[in-house]
Amino acid sequence: MDNLLIVCVDRDNDLGKKTGINGPVIGREANLKAATALALADPGEADANCMFAAVKKLDELKKMVKNVELATLTGYGKGGFKSDKIINEQLDKLMKKISPTGFVLITDGAEDDQIIPILQSRANIVSKETVIVRQAQQIESAFFTIKEALKDPYISRIVFGIPGILLIMIFAFLTISPERSFQIIAFVLGLYLLLKGFGVEEPVLNGFRSITGSISVQRPSFPFYIGSLFILGFGAITAYTQFSVMQITEPLGDAVTIAQSTYLFLVLAGLSIVIGRCIDAVHLRRAFLLRKYLLMGASIILLWWILDAGTLVFLRAADLNWFLLTIVGSFVILLITFRLSEVMEIREKVTKLLLDLPIYTVDGTWLGKVESIDKRKRSIVYRDSKTNEAVEIIKGKFNVSNGKITVSS
Repeated sequence: MDNLLIVCVDRDNDLGKKTGINGPVIGREANLKAATALALADPGEADANCMFAAVKKLDELKKMVKNVELATLTGYGKGGFKSDKIINEQLDKLMKKISPTGFVLITDGAEDDQIIPILQSRANIVSKETVIVRQAQQIESAFFTIKEALKDPYISRIVFGIPGILLIMIFAFLTISPERSFQIIAFVLGLYLLLKGFGVEEPVLNGFRSITGSISVQRPSFPFYIGSLFILGFGAITAYTQFSVMQITEPLGDAVTIAQSTYLFLVLAGLSIVIGRCIDAVHLRRAFLLRKYLLMGASIILLWWILDAGTLVFLRAADLNWFLLTIVGSFVILLITFRLSEVMEIREKVTKLLLDLPIYTVDGTWLGKVESIDKRKRSIVYRDSKTNEAVEIIKGKFNVSNGKITVSS
């Protein structure tokens, strides 16, 4: 092989999370510096040992191979699809810059081995070395095996879902007891296991992280995000207060009644978040998201209407006709909202909302920002960053997506 690339992989991006250094880290000095920073941040981190081993391998191969380079690729969070997507993008950049004819893979365990198909899609892996932290190899392999097994929906439902259902049933039986603490523990733990077992936990946590990540005193949306958290807290307090004073006679019916008392709080919290998102979209010049948030707000209100109608039917406070009418009415209202919201769709229009949006070529080269528009010509104008000349682009030659404009060739 006349051009080798030594690849070290940090699929869950411990390097980025603990040192702020993100991949690709290219070259001996850069990798040595990054590995040292990671070892200082966490002396027990296996990825640091892997990077040091990669530097050692580079020194060894330089004596045998004329052209050899080292790069560390980093993924994202807990791994998975998003992590592999980022690694793919980093590898594409390396292929353009280095053009290796073969890879030498340095890995520290079973999880990082999942990079192998990604590498093989570009070039052959001529050598692979596993860095073993002697006291941790068996534990890491067992942990990874268990973690991967629990991702299987069937196993997850058995391990988490069945205990969750049993705890909810225990909660129902405990309603005859005056001791409320055991009931609350059984209900909360059972509900969590149900969410975990049926794959709902991760979307809920991602939504919560998205909300907390958007909270910033430097954004005008700050009061709405904080308000949504307080509203959810008020809803939980209201439900607990009603539960603590209620004489439980019919567990299922009483549980639905308690849940109904939280509907308004959930809706208000959801609408508060949507308003915050809309404000951020305008503030950050991402107006293409406004239509999505408008439809989201309408859907939250209609979901409340449908859920409340279904609850009333269940509690025998309304008949089935009212529920069916609610379904039809919600469909009509959402259809009207969808049509009216088309005026906010800027991806097919040339409006002032495009001003200051960044412009890129298809391959990602930055060209400039939109300085002016011409609705009659359906064109945008930007100033070329190199020549400082005004350049006009007619609609059809550019696309608007994810807050940026891409110019077609």
